[in-house]
Order: sequence, then C-alpha cells, then structure tokens
Amino acid sequence: MMNAIPQKTAVVGFGVTGQAAARFVSATGGTPVIIDTRPQPQVELPAGAQCFFEQRSWPDIQVAEGILSPGLSLDSCLVRGARAAGVKLISDIDVFFRHVEAPVVGITGTNGKSTVTSWVAHCLGRAGLNAPAGANLGEASLDLALQAADVYVLELSSFQLERSQHHNFRVATVLNVSSDHLDQHGDMAAYAAAKQRITRAAEIVVVNRDDAASAPPEHSGRLVSFGTQPPVGDDDWGIVVDDDIRYLYRGAERVLAVSDLSLSGEHNVDNALATAAIASQFISLELIALGLNSFSGLPHRFEQVATHAGVTYINDSKATNVGATVAALSGFERDGRVILLAGGDAKGADLGELQDALRGRIKCIVALGKDAPAFVQLAADLGLPCERVDSLQQAVARAVNTATEGDTVLLSPACASLDMFANYMQRGLEFRDAVLAHIEGERL
Repeated sequence: MMNAIPQKTAVVGFGVTGQAAARFVSATGGTPVIIDTRPQPQVELPAGAQCFFEQRSWPDIQVAEGILSPGLSLDSCLVRGARAAGVKLISDIDVFFRHVEAPVVGITGTNGKSTVTSWVAHCLGRAGLNAPAGANLGEASLDLALQAADVYVLELSSFQLERSQHHNFRVATVLNVSSDHLDQHGDMAAYAAAKQRITRAAEIVVVNRDDAASAPPEHSGRLVSFGTQPPVGDDDWGIVVDDDIRYLYRGAERVLAVSDLSLSGEHNVDNALATAAIASQFISLELIALGLNSFSGLPHRFEQVATHAGVTYINDSKATNVGATVAALSGFERDGRVILLAGGDAKGADLGELQDALRGRIKCIVALGKDAPAFVQLAADLGLPCERVDSLQQAVARAVNTATEGDTVLLSPACASLDMFANYMQRGLEFRDAVLAHIEGERL
C-alpha cells in the first residue's frame, strides 16, 4: 500500500542503495538527509539534500526515521548514534513495501539467487508481464519502486533481510543455505535465520526439497517445493526420467526436457526448477517452457569464455563462496579434467567442504589471493597438484601450460574478490581478457 515517508528522512550510508534511497525520498516529495562515514562520492546529489559526509557521530538533526544501507554494520558509529538519538532505522525494503501495490517475489539463498531472479523476470516478461528485477541485483529496490510493474522480482541478501521487517511477499524462497558471510553473521545459525526472514509472512513459500535449510521454521503461507527427484504433489516440481530422458515435471505434467534448458550444468537444473516453481504462480506451463528455453544467463556465472585447442575456459567469478564452487564442479565428470583457479577472501568459511567436489574432478588447482595458503593445504590433503600465483594473469598462464585437449579451465574462486579486485565482475573481466589475450597470441 502506498504511504508517504516523512518529510525529512535520513539516508544512512551513501553507496548504491543509499543513492537510490536519496533519489526516492526526493522524488516522493521529501528531503533526504545524507549521512556517511566516507567522503562525498562523485555523483549527482538530489536537489535540496542535506549532506553530512565523513561523519564519525550522529549529526545534530531532527528526523523521524532513517533508511539504513545493507552495507553498513549494525555496530557502526552511525547506527549506534541514530539509536541513541531515538531515530527509527528501517531498510530500503521496508520503504519499498510501503510504496508498491503490485505483487512482489522475494528470492534469497547462498547460491543461484541472481540467476533465478533474472530467469524468473525473463519468464514473466516473455509472457507479457511487466516484471522488473533488482534490489541486491541490478537496479536498487527504491529505483524499482518508482516504476510501474505487474510483478516485482527482488533478489535479497542476508544483510537486507536482517535489517527488514517481515513482509507479505506473494512468493518467497530460500533457494539453499551453505557457508557464507560468517565473518559478518558470526555462525551458520544466525546466517540461516537472516535468510529465513523472507518467508515469515509470505503467501507462497517455495522450498528446495534437496536442502533441509531451505524449509522455513515458521511461516503462514502455502508451501510449494522443487527438487531433483520426482514431484511429491500436484503443485511441486521435480525431475522424471522417461526412456532415459530427463524432464522437468510439475506434478504429473511434463514441461520440458533438461536438454532443452538454455543454461548448462547441474546447478542450473536446480535453478530452472526453482524458476519454474516461482513463475508457475503467475503464468502457464507452456509459457514457462518458453522462458526456460530462451534465457541467456548472466555474465560471470558459469559463462563460457572460449574453447581453444580443445580446452574450454569458463568464467564463474560470481562463485564467491564454497557452495557456489561445489555447485559449479558438480556438473563435471570425475575424470580429472578440470584445472581450477580459486582463492581470494574465504570470509571465514571452511574450505574442507570442497573436498568431495574436488575428488576425481581436478587435474590441478591454481591458487591466488589472501586465502591461497588454505587452498595449497587443501590440495595437499587430497594429493592434488597445486601452484600458488600472485595474479590472475599468472593463474591463466599456469593453467594454459597445464591444460591439454579435453580439459576445462574453470575460474570458480569459492571466495570474495575484494582482497585483489574492485568486485567479482572485475575479476571475471580480467580472467576473460587474459584468456582471449592467450588465444590471440597463439594465432599471431
């Protein structure tokens, strides 16, 4: 339901989310009061905005509430100062739900959420619905809130959810839960609890039957499930094998052969099932099949960069945690043909969880970044060759020298990128550039 926000609203943190919040406050007739510990960035400020940059304490201002950035620690000096001043802090998602009237899909999970969010929006758009996607992906939620929509599709992080109230999503899902962000959340229980906030007041909750942590401990909505075994109910999704061909089914209804999915890899079978389970709450099975067959995927997510001299190069830079790399490796045979480029900041995760996925699949590991020593030890424990390098260019060069026809060079770091790169996108682009430079060099 559309509600006005207070005339003066603090915007606490001025990154991507904060900048969208300031634009939203201004566009809806309010005055944004921008507060950040960092210097003023080189971006256009909304007309009339009050600004307090490089702040280490709460300024002397009169505001009723503040919109808190998901990137700002709950223990930061600004958060403590706001609470001491009696200022109510809310999230961008809280403001979004105040403003919009169309149904909202909420998608979270450790892995696959960007692909599923984009794939759902693609399926709905292909069916003729206006279904903008964003929040933790692409456009910020409060930029989306200013757009008309038939359905909003939001990817939400654990940080956004732990700062938000329980909201009435039309459909909500926790795709999966594996180790990530433990340096911020403290332990798996707190991390999982933050994720599950998305399901508490949802009308329909989509559950992954293959991941017990996907099931909500508390919810009031109807459950729909997906999994790689046959469906268990008429509204559930799964895989059925007919004449040695694997098909996606809803209940007893055949929808599409796995081989006809537009994205390859076993992890994308899971993503397709989740996408179908969500999209089927809005559109027909025939239209879902068209959407599953025509989506082109996301950059840096199991993206094939090139095949040269019989060697395939795959950019999976968006694999910023252990679970994502496990998912990427699961689609390969255990024939020792994968050269894995891995490393960065593991964020406190247990890399031992990679062991089973690595066994039999890996020819060599090339390790780089802050937690490279942990990968060297992991390889030693498994009896695998491992080389440590100082740059991604060196990693590609080592991989090229090791690879033979039939091998795959896979950048799937299992770690965040910020120890060496601006973000995972820069890491992926540097990998792509290094691979293409190698191929071009051989052609000269």
